[in-house]
Amino acid sequence: MFSLSKAKSFDLGSYDKGTSRTVVFPKPGIVEVFCHLHPNMAATVVVTPNRLYARPDVSGQYQIPDVPPGHYTIVAWHKSAGFFRKQITIEAGHDGSVDFFIPLEENAK
Repeated sequence: MFSLSKAKSFDLGSYDKGTSRTVVFPKPGIVEVFCHLHPNMAATVVVTPNRLYARPDVSGQYQIPDVPPGHYTIVAWHKSAGFFRKQITIEAGHDGSVDFFIPLEENAK
């Protein structure tokens, strides 16, 4: 496994079945991971700068519970479409809502 990503570059080399290696991701970003031996094996690691994150369900809905009151920039990321940002203010005792439209071609799914 290896990555040449700006957020974290590494090369774990080859190792025996049943063993493992560890990589620490000290800064936020998108890390694309590939396999030297199996070109069809790949992964994307999204490293967030804090505990406030969500992954949408199959219908595209998401929730981020227990967000303290304040002003935030919420960022959506899609592997094909990139980054989308919106501002939100969370007030004490109220839920906030942010919708994103990710422009994807129907046949790209």
